[in-house]
Amino acid sequence: MGPRGLTVLERLVANQRVQKSGTVQIYVFDPNPPGPGCHDPDQEEHLLVNTVAGQITQFSDSSVVNAGPILDGPSFHEWLSAENERKGTGTQPHADGYYSRAAFGRYLHWCYHYLVALAPHNCTIKSFREEVLSMERVEESWVLRTAMGSFWTDFVVLTTGHTKAAPRSARSTSAGPLLINDPYPIRDQLAGVSLGMTVGIEGLGLTCMDVIAELTVGRGGRFHVDAAGRRAYVASGREPSLVAYSRSGLPLSARARNQKGVSMQYRPHFLKLDAVRSLRAHRKLDFRHDILPLLWADMQYAYYEAYLRHKRDTLLSLLMLNQFMASDSQQQRDELVRQYIPPEDRLDWSSLYDPIPASALRSGIAFDGWLRGHIEADLAEATRGNLDSPIKAACDVVRDVRDNLRAAIDFSGLSEESHRWLMAEFVPFMNRIAVGPPESRVAELLALVDAGVLNIGFGPGARAVASPNGQLQIVAARWPERRTRIDVLVKARVSMHSPGDDASALLRSLLSSGYARLFKNGGFHPGGIEVDRNFNVVNGAGAPIPNLWALGIPTEGAKFYTFVVPRTGVNSTALVDAGRVVLDLLGQIRRQQQTHAAVDSDDAQVPTTEYASAFASMYGTL
Repeated sequence: MGPRGLTVLERLVANQRVQKSGTVQIYVFDPNPPGPGCHDPDQEEHLLVNTVAGQITQFSDSSVVNAGPILDGPSFHEWLSAENERKGTGTQPHADGYYSRAAFGRYLHWCYHYLVALAPHNCTIKSFREEVLSMERVEESWVLRTAMGSFWTDFVVLTTGHTKAAPRSARSTSAGPLLINDPYPIRDQLAGVSLGMTVGIEGLGLTCMDVIAELTVGRGGRFHVDAAGRRAYVASGREPSLVAYSRSGLPLSARARNQKGVSMQYRPHFLKLDAVRSLRAHRKLDFRHDILPLLWADMQYAYYEAYLRHKRDTLLSLLMLNQFMASDSQQQRDELVRQYIPPEDRLDWSSLYDPIPASALRSGIAFDGWLRGHIEADLAEATRGNLDSPIKAACDVVRDVRDNLRAAIDFSGLSEESHRWLMAEFVPFMNRIAVGPPESRVAELLALVDAGVLNIGFGPGARAVASPNGQLQIVAARWPERRTRIDVLVKARVSMHSPGDDASALLRSLLSSGYARLFKNGGFHPGGIEVDRNFNVVNGAGAPIPNLWALGIPTEGAKFYTFVVPRTGVNSTALVDAGRVVLDLLGQIRRQQQTHAAVDSDDAQVPTTEYASAFASMYGTL
């Protein structure tokens, strides 16, 4: 019962309030308090959500189609505002601000109790602080087994979210370096890191940002803006030395200042849903040949629209962009760019995909200077915003058209070879340019480098190398003389392991009993269990199970990029998918209960006194 489970509960409650499906009992299983999932309300406040508050919600709105009735509820930003007003803090959160994952966890917990309070009389919800260990199908029902007993149910929806890989050796002997394969929960996992240690961080993405925040601000350090207007770090004296590296040698690009409000998105002119569906109707797709050129054309369009708007040449903008849209080929579009745009101002694929020039790789010192200039330029563009900065407008297209990418990728839409390339090459590129941290986090990297706390100058291909005496060193691939001994190695990546390697007893039992099977596109297993287009789990014999569904991360493989929370006003795929499952589930219930007496529709609109009173005692009156 994390964010994905909440979407299912929201759709169940919304439908039961306006439709007659007889008496429905909902059992919620989660060993943690219901709602937050991996967003622990008690975690450190310096760990941030990397989406602005105004764009996060758990509730449907008028943009959500074919998912059942709308149920009004606050976005994350609206909830934060109401909470501050209720507490009388005097501060108002900003819709375009980034807030802590702990606050987001409190919002999700509130959402769960809000939904319980709104459940009609014919819909009871019981929460069990238990982990389901196994499931067995008995005739048409399911028996769910936990440590406390067994539960009979007619329907099951799996929304288990982020899980851990099966345990492996996570820490070395006392004589060798400390190895942390999974840094979450971050406070506990990093508790053994102390002053005087040197910590290697493998990965320069969002998890790295969390590790760095915990070992700096979490150790009493603080950031401030100095007299020159630059962000600076004041050390507490309790920080370890930090060394961060990655395959690309680059941190993720900073998320640009949001200028799109809550629900504005780039509307594609080339990578349209109809175009994708038309291509896919005849064959499996090659992402590089069929999809990437269309995506690139839309990125170019967004770039040059912002560029020409900044030049304030309205007539040239109208002329070029209309010609650009009417062009039949990339060759024609490139010719238009050469005709109208100076070489130094053009959007270049090669420099976007691989921005490190050969001159920066001549020496470690040359790379250090180039990397600082690269990060400072990125921060300047992020400050301009995701509409006014041409490069940030182009990169934001990738995020805005993700549903169109899903239409090409989901359910084995790509050839096996293309799917392998997508996961190995395109997804890391997409994450680097479009799924980065807030601008403040990237500015803090430079401040930590200036303070001598952090070293990120190891370039592409750096790796951790064990010496004969068991010590670990971070070694630059390009300049082997640039190396640093470390005491701790943190694998700063969220595990996207196969369900076959999962620590979850439930997932292992589903696979071993044949109730589920791993998703494969040909011989490639990108992850997840197999589901059909209705999200019914496919069993070992290849048949969908009509009363068992899975949503979110358990399906990452059959579905693409499931680890996102619903966004306000954009027909969020998370809410649409949950709506499809719930409408199917309730349709089955109605067919089974046609002879049962229906609850009066007026009564069905009223929350039960028990649930509403419990909600009021926790959060105030409705």
